[in-house]
Amino acid sequence: MRLAFSDVGSGPVVVLLHGFPLNRAMWDAQIRALAPNHRVIAPDLPGHGESPAPDGVYTMDEMADAVVATLDELGVEGPVVVGGLSMGGYVALSMALNHQSRVGALVLADTRAAADTPAAAAKREETAQAVLRSGDVGPVVEGMLPRLFSQATFRERPGLVPPLKAAMEGTPPPGVVGALRGMACRPDRRERLKEISCPVLVAVGEDDAISPRDEMKAIADALGECRFVVVPAAGHLAPYENPDAFNSALLDFLRDFPLDA
Repeated sequence: MRLAFSDVGSGPVVVLLHGFPLNRAMWDAQIRALAPNHRVIAPDLPGHGESPAPDGVYTMDEMADAVVATLDELGVEGPVVVGGLSMGGYVALSMALNHQSRVGALVLADTRAAADTPAAAAKREETAQAVLRSGDVGPVVEGMLPRLFSQATFRERPGLVPPLKAAMEGTPPPGVVGALRGMACRPDRRERLKEISCPVLVAVGEDDAISPRDEMKAIADALGECRFVVVPAAGHLAPYENPDAFNSALLDFLRDFPLDA
């Protein structure tokens, strides 16, 4: 599948993978911060943003393969920094495990290494069926929004919510369904974390209700060369909710573990 993407700046390559059901615009603040010294490639994952949304299940491994194909198309051959949030983190983990030569450093933000529980997978399928029946992603958006942001964001930075809600509402139903089913069948990666030998930054919003701090800390503890950061005044969307704090941690990480251009 040919993905839509942004390609900004020059220097060592950083690939940024968005969450569900969002698009590459969620990384705008990171692209601005990184572009002076890095080449930032931010794709719309299959079924999201401007990328195609065919019927079917979008597995995390297939999404990872599509990202690698995009890098091939752009002539990017060497190891890159790969960062992902939530679903994008599932895809980033797939790249780190199944395309190890392409990943020189890894950033995992507000994500999980565990598979869905049977109850969580069943809930995703129930949601997918509801979207298929109605052709409407609105209920998915309304159900997710309260859990995505911290209360500090709703209270102090409410202007962040409408653009993200609009991005979610713009995700086509086949994309929502395909991603839900792909996330439901993703494998448990916890036992394979020890296979990742590159430097890793693990970042979590202090108020993340979906990927809690303790679960993210467990991921960090299972990795070798890993830096763990808690992003204040942020929930599940730490890079979007508190870009200053997230970008500071990201830029420090990239300075300490530089890749060649």
